[in-house]
Amino acid sequence: MNNWTGIFILGCWIALFVHWIVSAFNVKKNIEKHLVLRYKFFIIAVVAALYFIMAYKKTFLQNNLWQTSVRLGIITDLIVLIGLIFAIWARAILGRNWSASITFKKGHKLIKHGPYSIVRHPIYTGLIIMSIGTAINIGQVYAFVMLVAFIIGFNGKFRQEEELMLKHFSKDYKAYKKRVKALVPFIY
Repeated sequence: MNNWTGIFILGCWIALFVHWIVSAFNVKKNIEKHLVLRYKFFIIAVVAALYFIMAYKKTFLQNNLWQTSVRLGIITDLIVLIGLIFAIWARAILGRNWSASITFKKGHKLIKHGPYSIVRHPIYTGLIIMSIGTAINIGQVYAFVMLVAFIIGFNGKFRQEEELMLKHFSKDYKAYKKRVKALVPFIY
């Protein structure tokens, strides 16, 4: 990882989390909340396992796949920045309906415009784009293992969110689901 491009990427992740924390104070009241441990447990288990493996033993997970040049670092910075902008745009459009957990809000509206007209889960798409740029910049096996873990975790979470949306917006959500792909436009 190039130091300057790595610092930029870290700054993007910090900006995202600060934005999330600040905007979390202005959300609607929950009517229904799902206690979901499956995807959280999966992510926590993978992160913990990788941490302990890497902290105590040199493994293939720490192998460099490539050295990140300045040019590749700039490209990965742009990838991360695009993901950040997409996730923040989606969060802004979702407005007071947003929640870090799977919830249905008082006065909840089905959002289908802005980035939600491109993919049904644009926040996850933005986070995955950021993770792809970060993994490429790091250039080590463990970064791609983490990327796969995040994708699996987001996939599990969005499926549970969709169950909730189908419950409350049955007909409208079914039509929306047929029109708009979940995470990757025109593909998935």
